[in-house]
Amino acid sequence: MVKKSLSLPVLSNSEKETTSFALPSEIFAVNASDKLLTQYTYVYLHNLKSSKGSVKTRSEVTGSTRKIFRQKGTGRARHGDIKAPIFVGGGVALGPTGEYRKLKLTKKMKRKALFYALTLKLAENSLIIVADKLVKAVKKTTDAAKLTAKILGKDKVAYLVLPHQAPQRTCFLNLGDIEVREPSNLNAYRVLAARKLIFSESGLTEFIALFKHE
Repeated sequence: MVKKSLSLPVLSNSEKETTSFALPSEIFAVNASDKLLTQYTYVYLHNLKSSKGSVKTRSEVTGSTRKIFRQKGTGRARHGDIKAPIFVGGGVALGPTGEYRKLKLTKKMKRKALFYALTLKLAENSLIIVADKLVKAVKKTTDAAKLTAKILGKDKVAYLVLPHQAPQRTCFLNLGDIEVREPSNLNAYRVLAARKLIFSESGLTEFIALFKHE
């Protein structure tokens, strides 16, 4: 069975130059569970952590090992030394030990999560394709600001995907709400976090070439 391709209009300066971009259904029409995106997000955020916290157990804190009171006859619960976790200054039970374990997902799961996130963005009309000539016309930050204002209006939180080593990338870096990345750096979390996902024509072509036949 041959999968049909979807299409999305390409934003350009002239209304007469209306073109569309064919989107492969194996990337932009994927069925998956929301649990996959939840799992991907959890793993992605966990792996961003760099701190390796560690606490002392009751065997590591400084203190007397003497039994604090006799076992029977006091009317109180039996206890050992003052270093027990329930006492102030005692050790910590079940705390972090300094070991950092990086969580992993399979390559297939990562790819499917990305494709499903793109499918959701397309379904909610949050996926935009910009003509290459508009992007190439950007020479400075002012030009980049005008272009993004035209595309996004008041909603300026977006993720812009430009082709590898595109010279226009530096013009968008000073726009705080626009995150610019290459197609190979796109991931499901960033797609979901962006209110709008913007591809240049060549950026989308490069992305499809990278992922379509993996």
